[in-house]
Amino acid sequence: MRINLKNLALAGVLCTALSGCVPNKEVMVVQPGDYDMSCNQLKTELELLGVRFQDSKTDSGLTGKNILSGVFFWPGIVFNEHRAAKNTESIIKRSEHLSRLYSQKCASKKSSQ
Repeated sequence: MRINLKNLALAGVLCTALSGCVPNKEVMVVQPGDYDMSCNQLKTELELLGVRFQDSKTDSGLTGKNILSGVFFWPGIVFNEHRAAKNTESIIKRSEHLSRLYSQKCASKKSSQ
């Protein structure tokens, strides 16, 4: 069996380019069980979303993934920016949804104390 160096180089470039892609980390805005969460659970979920938001911001802009994509496949930069924006947008929308739930459920409890 002969290994074609051209095919091996192409496979290496493809693997490298694919490893530079931003993963799909979109979250569902409304999830089952949201309305049954306690105030503490909502608060915890909002804190976790804050961490995920910070992580998603690191996938945008001048990043190693974008540079790697740009070296081998410049449209990869556009894809990465689009994917990072969608990930961030979904986190923001979920945070807004949970914040509304928190306000409805927990703000009235705090004001009555």
